[in-house]
Amino acid sequence: MAEIRSPGLLMEECRRYTAQLSELRMLLEERLHAARAELARLCDLHDACDVAPSAARVRQACLDVAAIEAALERMDRGLYGTCVRCEAFLPLDRLRLAPHVQQCASCAGETRMTA
Repeated sequence: MAEIRSPGLLMEECRRYTAQLSELRMLLEERLHAARAELARLCDLHDACDVAPSAARVRQACLDVAAIEAALERMDRGLYGTCVRCEAFLPLDRLRLAPHVQQCASCAGETRMTA
């Protein structure tokens, strides 16, 4: 049976989640600004020099911008913080480290090294 909590506890939990989402939105927006600046720098470098940046660097910059924009879109739609494959909640530590991730570690195929 589900745990019944007081309205005060629910409001506190809501405030905590809202603050965490605000923190993550700011982090995403900062990273989006930096990723767009890097992409612009690479394009300017290509236009200004005979030496073009590698296609891999440009492609990665484009992927970074797209991933961050997708995360912000998911946030706006109320879907942020859940895995796009299994719908599990993503740990806050994972989101703080990489706020644009859209899959849990299991679905992303990540393995942990243990000592």
